[in-house]
Amino acid sequence: MSKSENCRTSDFVLEIASKVPSDGVTFRGFLEILGDQGALLLCLIFVAPFLLPVSIPGSSLPFGLLIILINMGVLFNRRPLIPEFVMNYEISQENMVRILKGMARILSGLEKFSKPRFFLLAKKTVMKYVNSLMIIFCAFLLMLPLPVPLTDFLPAYGILFLAVGSIERDGYMILAGYFMVALTTLYFILIMLLGWSGVKMVLSYMGIPI
Repeated sequence: MSKSENCRTSDFVLEIASKVPSDGVTFRGFLEILGDQGALLLCLIFVAPFLLPVSIPGSSLPFGLLIILINMGVLFNRRPLIPEFVMNYEISQENMVRILKGMARILSGLEKFSKPRFFLLAKKTVMKYVNSLMIIFCAFLLMLPLPVPLTDFLPAYGILFLAVGSIERDGYMILAGYFMVALTTLYFILIMLLGWSGVKMVLSYMGIPI
């Protein structure tokens, strides 16, 4: 199954939800349903739990690792490099449909601002690899076990914008992803240089309470 040029990604995701078998689906079977857009849509699924400022403790390590493995597959032009035990893991129809419908709601909000444009960043083959490297970098930051607010939230939005921009062929959305990558990098550098108490002081001085 593949997404047509004129089909909104949120509608495509809802269509996928309608095709999930009643007895559940493995990740292997789910990838077969997804087709060509499988890798990027899987990234969106794995990053979804971190799109709120508070996420499940300890979940960033396995999910970040899976996002890295998926994009390594993109870089080497092969199927996502997901471990066999994950590929064979079965998810119930109810849970998968709930995840997909939640993702469709997020995508529907982004699609109000997104459309195919600025193809230099969206369609060039070399940029596909650059964007995958950016997603890998964000996923690595996502994995770091730092007990500091926003260290999951910021890289998650970098991944979200880069993945959606690549799916929608929207160079401006990809630029938003680059901005989030730069902001996230700056935030992590400040944490390393100043510590959390120093970052809180800087943010407080800027009028950003945390």
